[in-house]
Amino acid sequence: MGTRTGRALGAAILTAGVMTMTACGDETAPGSARGAAPTTTSTAPTTGTASPSGSPSGSTDLEARAKSRFVPLETMGEGWRRSQPPQAGFGLTVCGVDIEPEEPRGAARQRFARSAVGPFLAQHVQVHRDGLATEVVDALRTALATCTTFETRGELASGPVTTFTVDEADFGQVPGDTVVWRMTSQGPRKVTQDVALVADGEFLVGLVSYGAGDAPDPAVISGAVTAVQRGD
Repeated sequence: MGTRTGRALGAAILTAGVMTMTACGDETAPGSARGAAPTTTSTAPTTGTASPSGSPSGSTDLEARAKSRFVPLETMGEGWRRSQPPQAGFGLTVCGVDIEPEEPRGAARQRFARSAVGPFLAQHVQVHRDGLATEVVDALRTALATCTTFETRGELASGPVTTFTVDEADFGQVPGDTVVWRMTSQGPRKVTQDVALVADGEFLVGLVSYGAGDAPDPAVISGAVTAVQRGD
């Protein structure tokens, strides 16, 4: 599959436990304007990968196109605010399906939070060749129909194996361009996440709902799927 710049920084879904711990205190500081852009750091850049050409203008264009699929803050409901963006990339093999099978041509990401310990909603938007997003969503939908558990090592072959169970959850009516599932990491500290992938032409949109305590409210991921900006 080759080297992926975004995936080298760590799979956002695989490291959910780490995300939950490092997210504490990362949300927009109290007293800042609702909807204001969060302060960025060198370890948490606000945008994703550059275009293969390395052209700054090309990278900016791809990033802007990716951001056009962002969930608007005003659709998140009362109490939600912008938080520090998640790590780049959401590479993970789920039930035998690689959800980031190719290096994206461009990407952008954002995260919302209701408090320092969650709940959180992270969004990744990747720009790919036309058709890839639909291929991934269709393959994963088929796999999840019979899959109840899976294991992954993440990016490094020598990395520890993480086991996830695929759990039941009521996500209501799921659009035809979307696949949604609930997964829980197994081990001393279990973390449950609701995950959705949306296929929209060249865009593959990933959404992850999680928190530091109880399982997330399924309505959060369902609402975010509906709020994803689609079309031209």
